[in-house]
Amino acid sequence: MIEIDGRRLELGDIVAVAGGRHKVTLAPSAVERMTASQRSARATAQARPVYGRSTGVGANRSVTLNQADTEVDTHGLNLLRSHAVDAGRALDRETVRAMLTIRLSQLAAGASGINPAVADAVSEMLNADTLPEVREFGGIGTADLPALAGTALTLLGERPTMDGKKVPVPLETWATEDALPFISSSALTIAQAVLAHQRLATLLENLTTVSALTFAAMSGNSEAFAPEVAKAAESDALADVATTLQGLVSGHGKPARIQDPYSLRMLPHALGAVVEELDALKLVLERLVVAGHENPMVFGSVEDGSNGVAHHGLFQMSTLARRIDGLQLALGAACTNALGRISRLCDPAYTGLHRFLAVDDSGQSGVMMLEYVAAAAVGHIRANAQPVSLQTVVLSLGAEEDASFASVSTSRLDSTVRALATVVGVEFLCASRALRLQGRTPGEFASPRFRKAFNAGLSLPADVQDRDLRPDVDAASHLAILPEFGR
Repeated sequence: MIEIDGRRLELGDIVAVAGGRHKVTLAPSAVERMTASQRSARATAQARPVYGRSTGVGANRSVTLNQADTEVDTHGLNLLRSHAVDAGRALDRETVRAMLTIRLSQLAAGASGINPAVADAVSEMLNADTLPEVREFGGIGTADLPALAGTALTLLGERPTMDGKKVPVPLETWATEDALPFISSSALTIAQAVLAHQRLATLLENLTTVSALTFAAMSGNSEAFAPEVAKAAESDALADVATTLQGLVSGHGKPARIQDPYSLRMLPHALGAVVEELDALKLVLERLVVAGHENPMVFGSVEDGSNGVAHHGLFQMSTLARRIDGLQLALGAACTNALGRISRLCDPAYTGLHRFLAVDDSGQSGVMMLEYVAAAAVGHIRANAQPVSLQTVVLSLGAEEDASFASVSTSRLDSTVRALATVVGVEFLCASRALRLQGRTPGEFASPRFRKAFNAGLSLPADVQDRDLRPDVDAASHLAILPEFGR
């Protein structure tokens, strides 16, 4: 059971709930915070106009709501129904569960003024796995309005769940004062970023180990990872990767060259840049999953008279979009580096084996086509690296004249994760075959992490005759995404 307190939420816990391995519970302190926020919002709304509570939204922000509509909740229901439209393919259960977990955490932060009963209903929906159907197109990086409005309609029973089950605690109606606060969040976009970040962290760890296997198969010169080099590195991440690689390849044998090609020599730069960007994205995500960014933001206390609201633009996920852009650029460069290693594994000049790691030189193609597969995946990753954060759009009669399109960034990042698994899988398959053909054994190497990866490679098919390699790539790519593989 993961306790949601609105103050701290580990990214790994979000993944655990998203995967259906844990349920959630709201901390009593979170309920108290939401209750106090609701009182503060109501008191403020009686004293001044509040966006979405006493006014319309978007270009209708200057429209004062009819008091009768707010008293019978007509406006709130209309807002949810009108904003619930999305399109495209339906998202998977894992992504939707992550979205609900993050939205619950944000509400628990106590800056929305929402009725705690709504948070209770979301918690019950999540634990019962009676999930709303959420589709891919709708958000533009300025709050995931369609996804969350659709969730609200599912809680009301107006829209079916993914599998047609009824939600355990259906809401009878939705107060106007709770409508905008619920949908004013980028929980879906953040959820996609969290899931992609966590998968990438595992892939990067495994890519580092796989690159060490390749390094050994090509008898690389580990002077590039020497402590003196690490000490002079321009970033801590680069230095850490150099140190890690030095440990992984310890005892790999005599180097074949005084100086290696860039795909080996520049490994700390390529992988270190990805580490830096992953760490930077992690810091942003750790703040966003517990941030009360609802617009308007509710603050203060009725008891001491400090209650108020602030109309703001924190829902604009421009920082998140820029961080993802930076990560995509680093991944694009790292994948070019990986493609260079795969190419050289096919070259007898670097491995001492037959070309394309074939069984002999009689014209068999060996792993020739794996280089093509990896290149296709790398091309996809590099296309995804085109910056998204420069995009914008003007909507709602000009009232909303900018958008971060962070939702596009996170969708692309998910695509990159899937492509990267193929790249890592192909290099793993080629490096393992090369080591096997060279007659190398895990016991030659000092690093337990290296030996574990080597042994995992030995579980792949040993037959090097020309044959259908699709099952081999599938098996290697599956190993590449396992947290246990690279540790």
